[in-house]
Amino acid sequence: MKLLDPKLLVLFIIYLLLIAGCVAPPKPGTSPSSYPGSSGSAQGIEALTPTPEYVTQATLFSTVTPTVQGQGYITFPPTTPIAADLSCLIDLRSLVGYQTTAITFDLKNPPMYINYSVTPSNITITRTIVDPNTKAESLQSWSTYSPYSWFEVTVRNKTSGKIYLQDGFGTQKGYTTYLNQTLKVFNQGDLQIEYISNNITATAGIWVKPLQNFDNRQPSDFSECKYWDHPVNVLPFATATPTPTQYATS
Repeated sequence: MKLLDPKLLVLFIIYLLLIAGCVAPPKPGTSPSSYPGSSGSAQGIEALTPTPEYVTQATLFSTVTPTVQGQGYITFPPTTPIAADLSCLIDLRSLVGYQTTAITFDLKNPPMYINYSVTPSNITITRTIVDPNTKAESLQSWSTYSPYSWFEVTVRNKTSGKIYLQDGFGTQKGYTTYLNQTLKVFNQGDLQIEYISNNITATAGIWVKPLQNFDNRQPSDFSECKYWDHPVNVLPFATATPTPTQYATS
């Protein structure tokens, strides 16, 4: 067989290289089936479907720079009190035993705060306890608040008598046994504040804002002023007394 001329062989190789260089690479997004020489299926290649974007990436919005401590604990700087929210003490009185009193005030700029503390009378309860095993009887005593110890605060409209608020101390009256409590009154107008005490010692103070409630009065004109931002009630607890007021035995 006659061999090809070396010159023709070289020209044939150059021709094949030129043909291979004319094939353009695939454009982004085209499937493998459009590649030259592809059989129409791509094995081992997974087509990615773009996810619709409904939100836009952003940085955290913050008006202050928090101080991060430990794992997830953030400390924010304390809030600056607003001078217009300063309340001052306008009345303070004590009631002992059974006593009633009432005062009035024209509240133009609510709220009004009524803060009271009480010292109830105690009783000693004695019960006969029977041991279920030995059937032996023994006396056990403990101290608790007297059911006849109570204190009531009523805030009403001075003209109509409509009650805006009524609260206080003592289970006999259906109230809690908080030894200290702060009541908040939002009603404007001529208010009548009434106190009734029974078998108890109570001290109650009324606090209002000088702003708009008084003409030409400054906080310095009052004996005591404070911000009632977060009034906290003291959890109830019984205090023992060496000399109980009365006894209940059964």
